Amino acid sequence: MSDRGYLWLALVFYAASCVLTVFRLRKSRLLPALQHLNSIAVIGGLTLHTVFLLLRGHHIGRCPLTNPFETTVFLAWGAVLFYLLIGPSYRVSFLGAFTAPLVLVISLVALLGLDDTRRPPPVQPIPWVVESHKPISLLACGAFGLACVVGGMYLMQERQLKTRRLTPAFLQMPPIEQLDVINFRLIVLGFGMLTVGMVGGMISYRIVGHWTTPKIVWAVAAWLIYALLLVARRMWSLRGRKIALLSMMSFAFVLVTFWGVSLLSSLHRGTP
Repeated sequence: MSDRGYLWLALVFYAASCVLTVFRLRKSRLLPALQHLNSIAVIGGLTLHTVFLLLRGHHIGRCPLTNPFETTVFLAWGAVLFYLLIGPSYRVSFLGAFTAPLVLVISLVALLGLDDTRRPPPVQPIPWVVESHKPISLLACGAFGLACVVGGMYLMQERQLKTRRLTPAFLQMPPIEQLDVINFRLIVLGFGMLTVGMVGGMISYRIVGHWTTPKIVWAVAAWLIYALLLVARRMWSLRGRKIALLSMMSFAFVLVTFWGVSLLSSLHRGTP
């Protein structure tokens, strides 16, 4: 089986999680069996997702972040990884039910619409220094993606509280105050990792100097957006609905512009 075959199988598991989510949303009480099946589906998806990354990395002889397809798949993998690390800590198992649809959509976009041209690795004097900033930066985007999911859960719960029309899903979500805390901590975590990744990127640029201008602009723009979010929360006490909405809008902007930058970089690389 090709490496992409394992990714397609991973998407089957993520799709199964989405179907289980629909059933859970319709139930008026907690069903531990459905919760366990959902967790198994997400873990199975992540396992196959990881197999894809390992096979692709082994085949190309480097970290599989050489084209828009690979980087997008890695970003989706990071979001699932953060869910499995954070979910048990905060006892928010239902977070996985909202994470799977996001990862499914992002991965489908990668499989069906993004460039998967495999490129030979450039000559690099210190490969681990030159390459390390890429996975760190993309893992940061995975944390931002999960913050987007938590923001969506917050807005959903807040709307139900205001309208006083509580659905079964409301009973399965954590308290709204806890969602606000999780959202903030994910943004802090992602911002810290993105900062480390940018520092690594600057070191990489000084060593090999092969960064394209669109990538530099994108990285700086993403850093500034989330820096402003943290400043707004700290200095102006921006929280709750506003910060949840902004975290969703910020991730959507980062993701869409990331694809745009990847396209521009590919075109730039292809010009004589």
